[in-house]
Amino acid sequence: MENAIRQNLVSRRYGKNRVMMALCFLAAILGIFFLSVILVSLLYRGVTALSLDVFTMSIPAQGSRGGLINAIYGTVLVTGCAILIAAPIGILAGTYLVEYANGTKLAEFAKFINDILLSAPSIIVGVFVYGAVVVPMHGNSAIAGILALALIALPVVNRTTQDMLLLVPNALREATAALGAPRWKSMTMVIYRSAWTGILTGILLAVARISGETAPLLFTAGYSKFMNAGLTGPIATLPVAINTLAADAGEDLKQLAWAGALIITVAILVLNILARVLSGRRQ
Repeated sequence: MENAIRQNLVSRRYGKNRVMMALCFLAAILGIFFLSVILVSLLYRGVTALSLDVFTMSIPAQGSRGGLINAIYGTVLVTGCAILIAAPIGILAGTYLVEYANGTKLAEFAKFINDILLSAPSIIVGVFVYGAVVVPMHGNSAIAGILALALIALPVVNRTTQDMLLLVPNALREATAALGAPRWKSMTMVIYRSAWTGILTGILLAVARISGETAPLLFTAGYSKFMNAGLTGPIATLPVAINTLAADAGEDLKQLAWAGALIITVAILVLNILARVLSGRRQ
């Protein structure tokens, strides 16, 4: 009798396990299917919309020839400057929290705030920078867009730096201290060399994160159909250009939006692959 009850219990558990495995498999198939449909549609519409004009001409008026060179330039400028601001600050802040203030109340509070910023919607950052920068400057500007993206990338770099430094064995720190090396030399010559691949991976992931952001740039960098090399005026970026062109009634501008979507997707894909390669090399 007891064996029968046990076998019945085991068979029910195996049955539930098979049902859950089937549901998980079905969910995975559905996810892959819809992602494949999106990618195939993007490739088909994007590749057919690509031309030399896309990389040599600025955003046109409806019915005119044009391209996305000003939006591509604006995306590279805003993203690059944002990373130049966020990466050093994030690395230094992560170093301080792990190497100098680890275990203190200040460090725990700073890590908590960083995790909140890491998961906060990007539009909140855009609204904050709009009130702090755009309103006092009386208009959208590339500077405001750079600051918004830097605030989004900063917690990503900070968190990655913390995780990578925590993976460095304490034996390396003790060995350099035993040799009489000062703390700063131990950091630059030993610890950073052990963790640089992971930190660089975090920076690349931060670039991939902010390069596709639209909401904060709508409030900060604005939109322009013209090439703007300065930082004090509105500047076109690919995410905002895609959003604006896709909503236009002209079919030619919608084609440009598909081309822009393909360009930014390929760029983010390359960054993610590079990050995976660096992460795998570290492992």
